[in-house]
Amino acid sequence: MADSRESTATLGRTPGAGESRYSTPLPNPRVDDEEELGKRLIIAIDFGTTYSCVSYAAIQKGERPEYLMRDRIESIENYPNDQDPDAASPMKKQVPTELMYPKTADFRAKEGLPDLNDGDEPQEDEVPGLDDADGDIDMAEADKTVQQYMEELLLDSSATLSWGYSVHESQSLPKLHSDPSNKPLARFKLLLDTSPMTEEVRHNLKETVESLQKRKIIKKPLQLIADFLTCLLRHTKEELADQGYDDSWPLEIVLCVPAIWTQKACRDMQSALAVAMEKTSFKGVDIQNNSIENLFIVSEPEAAAAYVLAWSPDVQPGDTFVLLDAGGGTVDANTYTISNTTPLRLTHKVVEPGGGLFGSSYLDEGFRKLLKERLQDELYLERGADTIDSIVEKIMMETFEYKVKRSFDYYRVKGLKRIPVQGLLDNDEKLFRDGCLHVPMQNIKALFDPLLQGIVSVMDNQILKATSKGSRVEKVVLIGGFASSEKTLVKYIENHLDKFNAENYCRIKLVKPRHATTAVASGAVLRAFNKESGPKRLARSSYGILRTEPFGECEEHDGLHPYYNPYDGQPYIKDTVDWILKLVRANSPFHDYSLVVKLLTKTWEGIGGAPCLEKVLRLRTSDPLLASAATDLYRAPDVRNTGAEKVGEIVADFTFLREQGGLLPTEPGTNSKGKPVGKRHYKVEYKIEIEVVDRDLKCYAIYKGDVVKKCRINIASAFRPGVK
Repeated sequence: MADSRESTATLGRTPGAGESRYSTPLPNPRVDDEEELGKRLIIAIDFGTTYSCVSYAAIQKGERPEYLMRDRIESIENYPNDQDPDAASPMKKQVPTELMYPKTADFRAKEGLPDLNDGDEPQEDEVPGLDDADGDIDMAEADKTVQQYMEELLLDSSATLSWGYSVHESQSLPKLHSDPSNKPLARFKLLLDTSPMTEEVRHNLKETVESLQKRKIIKKPLQLIADFLTCLLRHTKEELADQGYDDSWPLEIVLCVPAIWTQKACRDMQSALAVAMEKTSFKGVDIQNNSIENLFIVSEPEAAAAYVLAWSPDVQPGDTFVLLDAGGGTVDANTYTISNTTPLRLTHKVVEPGGGLFGSSYLDEGFRKLLKERLQDELYLERGADTIDSIVEKIMMETFEYKVKRSFDYYRVKGLKRIPVQGLLDNDEKLFRDGCLHVPMQNIKALFDPLLQGIVSVMDNQILKATSKGSRVEKVVLIGGFASSEKTLVKYIENHLDKFNAENYCRIKLVKPRHATTAVASGAVLRAFNKESGPKRLARSSYGILRTEPFGECEEHDGLHPYYNPYDGQPYIKDTVDWILKLVRANSPFHDYSLVVKLLTKTWEGIGGAPCLEKVLRLRTSDPLLASAATDLYRAPDVRNTGAEKVGEIVADFTFLREQGGLLPTEPGTNSKGKPVGKRHYKVEYKIEIEVVDRDLKCYAIYKGDVVKKCRINIASAFRPGVK
């Protein structure tokens, strides 16, 4: 049956500036029908550009939110195929944000990954996560060698997904480098960052993403994020189960997002997380509305600052400091002033954030390029399925990552670094000796130089801008995975600050908190535990209901062409929007309020003459950049509502009225000339009530005083990250 159902509102006029269109208060018994959070497991997800981390803490009912002991916060470890020989390495609490897909999408159902038709979310594909083949074996010496065996396993496992450390391991398998379609994907978080800084990264991802789409491996680029989060959450759930945390624990999910992200990027990230949680059987997910119960969104710098403020005695109330987050892809800098109140909070952002692509993963790119240039002519090394690319990847995994990059001392550079290469012939001119490639340490140092210089330039820029605005920076707080480079990055910044202080007559000190690699995720747990004194409650997106209204009741309909419904014969305007939560500009305070929407729904005869009584009201939200133009009663496609997109829906089902037998048909009416219009139909009048409760929209469909449908749609992404 065609959708011929209509809704009208009992509105007499368009409100004046600043006036609410609805004033009827919500009935008190329905204000909050859920118990206040008590016992719960807080799980914080730091989805990073090159590495990701999950931290958590178990909270018992009745615990006061003032203080959470450091040892109560744990981080997920034991990631599959982690080859780091250092059991105490802080990097074991992180996993590479990387994926490698197979040739077909058959793996999805087998591995419980998001299907291509799961809402608007993207999907995953996998590649082998196998032990490395032994490239030292001469393929001519045996009927079936280890190399052949590994190739057979590789072919057999080509319908599985590799993620995290498994991608590193897979890249050293020769077979992958003979197939250009099997390219690893990294830095795909930056697909949500549309700033000029990330344009080159997004362009470099484009070819691989389009190839995956053509092969129907993924539907949309966002699916990469949903797929990775599915793998990450599945491992998280297994680790939590090993620690004794089962599904009986209520959950509070914390999502960390960059401070510079748009509200649309936050909504997309929330949607991807919802799909991943549903696929991994986490509770409290409503895929239909991209909603997650008890979701708290916090900005990455605010989460990191919470960690620093809680446990670093070097950062004091009233201080102004630069938070320097040196990750694997981006290096971000934010400057804040700390409050003098309890709990300590960031009072305001002193200057606009800064940053650049100076992360540690660019060392990998540089060293990989250096190796390929040195070995590109040594084609005799390509035995069997081995290629120069696969040899280089084995060196990157086995030598550079753990034995060079992490322990490199920038200030003790001398001699050569020996790198074993099986079968490499001696060549004094190329520094090939005794089966080893010798790399001058100065060449490795040169890879660090542009990154280190870029990082301190970002830092200096923040300090100088803050000074120009009358704020004196006392500290630079260094966090992120690159912060574990004690002998290079940490020393370089300290030496640079010594020089900067002498030249500018200041005393800025570098602070590096313990466990800097997990500062964002751990700090996010802290912020969720104590949400007091967070950012002001300002709406950064507008939320409204998509409706059909009787033509001519509002001045906004002037100039529009109505359509005439075949059942009641009356003119209507389709797809108008009532914005029930509007973006608030600048520093205007946002107040919680309740809205009552009165709707008249007309439904008509369905198959066999039985009434089909169902009505869908779609919630829509506008992009914050366009939300200032979000205007009541205009159509969704109107320029004043540009950027509106569906985020959920309220479905009210009235089929129970058919069984009750009390619903009488409405006969056709007549027009001004006395001629009959419309058809015999059924009409139901009910109410939709919506209120903003914390970070949720609570929605009720009410018929004759009874709630026939209720739902709670999380809109955490509508507010500034960190809002209670």
